[in-house]
Amino acid sequence: MRDAERKCLVPQLVYLSMHGCVSSLRETEPNGSVSDITVGEMKTLLEKYARTIGYSMDDALSMILGISSGKKSMKDFAPDIVSWMSFAVFINAMNLWSNESVIPRTDPSSPSSWEIVDSLVKICIEEHLTDANRILTCPGNKIPLLVQMVTEPISWHLIIIQSCMRVVAPQGKKKKKSGPSLRPNMPQLQGIQRSVQCLIETLRSVQKWLSDQMSLEEQGLDILMSYLQGTGDEGPGQTFRVLEEKPAAHASELGDRIAQSLEAWSSTGVVRRIVGAEHEVLAEFKKMVDSKLKLLMSESASLSSVLH
Repeated sequence: MRDAERKCLVPQLVYLSMHGCVSSLRETEPNGSVSDITVGEMKTLLEKYARTIGYSMDDALSMILGISSGKKSMKDFAPDIVSWMSFAVFINAMNLWSNESVIPRTDPSSPSSWEIVDSLVKICIEEHLTDANRILTCPGNKIPLLVQMVTEPISWHLIIIQSCMRVVAPQGKKKKKSGPSLRPNMPQLQGIQRSVQCLIETLRSVQKWLSDQMSLEEQGLDILMSYLQGTGDEGPGQTFRVLEEKPAAHASELGDRIAQSLEAWSSTGVVRRIVGAEHEVLAEFKKMVDSKLKLLMSESASLSSVLH
């Protein structure tokens, strides 16, 4: 029930994040021009979102600050790691245009909301990739969560970055050279630039991990086969041994159709299809990562043009 409620909140949060960032960065409007109604609506949605993961707004903020600074363990996020990452992304968006800082900075050295999201994304992805290295003995066990991290929180973050960039560096328009009111918000742009670079580095690590996994298809087949051909009394090896026994002696009990199917059954063929299917999933996921990296490289080039 809570998962369904949380997913229903995401489209509204993405829309308000985009709308708020665009309004606050427009050159023709004063900073902080987002209406009180929009700010109030965003805050209400974030409070509801925090409740769906079992926390108050203040406690949820303390949690993401603790994880991003290394004071808390990633285990504290389980099993809602993707939801926590998304929450941090939306908090950053609101912090960009709210008159009052959502994440209080006690001193100038305190991390900005951009830096908090960057740290969180990097920590979550890197730790997950370390665990995912065991994929050869359990095909696909880490892939769904990794895909979700990229398609949800990282995607929301990229959408917010693109919304900001459409205002400060619109395509097809030349950079204006004069007028103090026409200078974009430099601290925000620098925060965006660092965030874009962090996403590029993080997704490159995912890209490399995927390439490494895809190059080990035959090795994966051998490792999985040795795992399944174990001689223990428990685990999948026992099932495979039963299926590989000649079923002819039990044809009368099994029936001709089942007996014939089992006669042609091959553990190597089944494992090869499992590993092949996983390779296809990895290839599709890599295409998605490649596409996001291409977008980020484009945004990085636009930022360099605006800032230099």
